[in-house]
Amino acid sequence: MADNGVAGTSWVVEELGGEAVAPPQPQLSFGDDGRVSGSTGVNRLMGRYELADGTLVVLDVATTRMAGPPEAMEREQRLLAVLAEPRTLVIQGDRLELGDRETGAVLRRADAPTG
Repeated sequence: MADNGVAGTSWVVEELGGEAVAPPQPQLSFGDDGRVSGSTGVNRLMGRYELADGTLVVLDVATTRMAGPPEAMEREQRLLAVLAEPRTLVIQGDRLELGDRETGAVLRRADAPTG
């Protein structure tokens, strides 16, 4: 997969729909091979991704099926909804924005210091 700024990186979800995400925070890793994997905070997830013209498309997402506290399961559904639609992707330093703040997500590079 061509270098697109996201390949080979890992991220921690800090905001969903403009709201801060409490621990355990979801994490996403974008492989050099076009695969995405990570955690919703409750379940593991995996799939494929494509990035073209600044738009991220996540395809064939599958998750494990463990149950968690209601608030964690609701957060998982919100994250999966973000990933289900093509989203603009903007990386600035250690910050990645998917879509707009009201319906998208803000992530921090996994190896970046927390603020």
